[in-house]
Amino acid sequence: MKRKLPWIIVVSALAGAIVQAVMFWPQLPEKVASHFDAGGQADGWMTKTSFVVLTLMLQLGIAVMFLGLGRIIGALPNSLINIPNKEYWLAEERRSETLDETIWMMDWIAAGTSVFLLVIFYLTFDANVGEEKELNSTATWIVAVAFSVGLIGFCIVRTLKYVRVPEH
Repeated sequence: MKRKLPWIIVVSALAGAIVQAVMFWPQLPEKVASHFDAGGQADGWMTKTSFVVLTLMLQLGIAVMFLGLGRIIGALPNSLINIPNKEYWLAEERRSETLDETIWMMDWIAAGTSVFLLVIFYLTFDANVGEEKELNSTATWIVAVAFSVGLIGFCIVRTLKYVRVPEH
């Protein structure tokens, strides 16, 4: 179950994005605010169809990219993989475990990014059905900072593992 949880989160976020698009579709204006400044004011526009298609394609594309990237790394020669102490961590007896951990890491990044996008797209849809066409910038900043801190922290913790070579 531990290995499947990020996939469950990604699939749930994709399903949520579809449900979200279907629910908001009838309420959206033909010209949708698709970009907002730091204060939440709309400053970029798209057609409703283009916007909904773009949000769904981004949700799917980013998930596929991160889920696939870990697996692609496994097919690369060691010379193209950049981790600290790679001679140790990519030695034949540890390579499979190291690459498995890389896949696990990328799966979790996919899950976190999928949830982040789902929330950001929800806030954008919500801004477009309101009269002011204003993004809830407080919520957006909180979500963006939380996601960024979480992602950076996750990457630091995972990278620190490879900085030290265990002594036997």
